[in-house]
Amino acid sequence: MLSLCRRPVVRVLLVILLLGMTGLVHAATATVRLVSLEYPPYIQTSDGPVDGVAVRVVSRTFAKLGYDVEIEVLPWARALYQVRTGLADGIFTIFKTSEREAFLDYSEQILFQQGIRFVHRPDVSISEDAIQSFNFSAYSVCVINQVSYGSRMDAALAQNQFDQVFRLTRAPQCLRMLESGRSRLWLSNHFGARALISQLNMKGIVEINPHPIEDTPSYIAFSKVQGLSALRDQFDHALADMKATGEYQAIIDDFFND
Repeated sequence: MLSLCRRPVVRVLLVILLLGMTGLVHAATATVRLVSLEYPPYIQTSDGPVDGVAVRVVSRTFAKLGYDVEIEVLPWARALYQVRTGLADGIFTIFKTSEREAFLDYSEQILFQQGIRFVHRPDVSISEDAIQSFNFSAYSVCVINQVSYGSRMDAALAQNQFDQVFRLTRAPQCLRMLESGRSRLWLSNHFGARALISQLNMKGIVEINPHPIEDTPSYIAFSKVQGLSALRDQFDHALADMKATGEYQAIIDDFFND
């Protein structure tokens, strides 16, 4: 006799086999379904199966809790839709906004601290004063649709403080816009820009501005529709332990030393 118990979030398959007078129970490992964006070096699929420094940290944390993870890389707007509607259990790495807190339970532990920078061609000049004063009216900028770049920059984008804003679905598209001159700036986290510029052999074609715009914490967050606050608390506890023991930093170091 086969019995299937499907909980709405963490899917657990219980198989009951009755052999004569003896019952044998086999319980499959629980699986947490996560979504994310192609966001090297945090999440990347260019070399085959999904990998990245954030993927390794998240997978290891869940493994300590006894869970497998299934990670699907999607356009960001679709990833947000899946956690908003409960089609996915969680999403990472994600910045915190009041709009998102309406449908997501964020971890208390910071997954990564992400420094936001402008990327541009060497012949494009933007001064530290312009960055500090948020004076961007002379510049067009490329961003990823529905990605948050921190509260201050999100407000600048919403208030049309740039000459033009191109909202695309993938970061390589923004790099190509810089290369062609269609956009003067691209907004990205520092590590992500470095990884993608190297991957696409664009060193010397574009450069990362040395002046940081904002250092923004990023998190893992869980679908409120699924009622996963208890799982969020377990994740927080496990990640805090990994940071305290040095395991978190070791995962990061091993990734960049591969």
